[in-house]
Amino acid sequence: MPHLNEDMIFGTPPEPHFNHKSLSLSAPLLEEWLTVLSEENCRRVSSADPRQLLFRKGHASEVIFLVCDKLRLRNDAKYIAVELFNRFMIQHVKDLYKHVCESSSRTKRKDWLGIMERVQNQLILRILSCCQLASKLSSHYRVVTVARVQRFLAGNGQRYTSESLLKSELRVLKTLDFKVNVMSPLTYLECLLEIIGHNEPGTEVKVYHGVSVKLLDLVYMKHEEIFNRLYQTATHHSSISPADREKLAGVEADKMLLAVGIITASVFIIDQGQVEKVLLALEKISQIPQEDIMDFCTVLVTTVAKGGMI
Repeated sequence: MPHLNEDMIFGTPPEPHFNHKSLSLSAPLLEEWLTVLSEENCRRVSSADPRQLLFRKGHASEVIFLVCDKLRLRNDAKYIAVELFNRFMIQHVKDLYKHVCESSSRTKRKDWLGIMERVQNQLILRILSCCQLASKLSSHYRVVTVARVQRFLAGNGQRYTSESLLKSELRVLKTLDFKVNVMSPLTYLECLLEIIGHNEPGTEVKVYHGVSVKLLDLVYMKHEEIFNRLYQTATHHSSISPADREKLAGVEADKMLLAVGIITASVFIIDQGQVEKVLLALEKISQIPQEDIMDFCTVLVTTVAKGGMI
């Protein structure tokens, strides 16, 4: 395999292996997989709240991606880590706020400010704990050990005992009520690409996957810009009100829409001649109208072009 420049958007990772002759899923299993993802996606969209994504975008996701890169975690692990960290931080802050409100202290404001300072100082620790859990959920051999976390933190001027690191990991688990089964957007991407490759064996799904992962990173890091632009494209409104933000929450939570938009944008970047065929296939698979898919695709390609990535 020729050497690929990691900085380029055209990077084809060695895994996963799509439509493997002996290991690929049968058509009935692919259909069942898609059904499970679609049902889970509908539940998430119907209960969407704009506050549910506070720690899953922008600088927070960028820091987690950098940490995962340093730890050499796989792509699925880094997205799982982001999802876990987002859910943990939202619930963690809620729990702490409730504790302060229900206390008999007369200096609640001062207490809250002190707690928030402590939370801020522990952010990198919590990120590492989420990365540890993600590594265990995504791989049986690339697990991030306590010793490895200690070395990482020590390199950043922070020293924790093994006991403290184990307690932090347990704190994350308890806060999440041990519900750590995460379906990241990458799961949706890979399911759709596997189905496309199954239905159209000649499709270059492996290449599309490489570009799609780069675009998915971009969506996480430039979340606000991309979804604001998507809203403006769909409604022709130049600004977003608080009420509009509530409506947009469902779109932001829609991982199926995200996946089909990213795949279409990937195809557009690689070979515009294949866009119509792939777009039709994605519409049939996801039941999302072509117009909605193309709106998202256009926003993504515009964002990429604006950033000088192509």
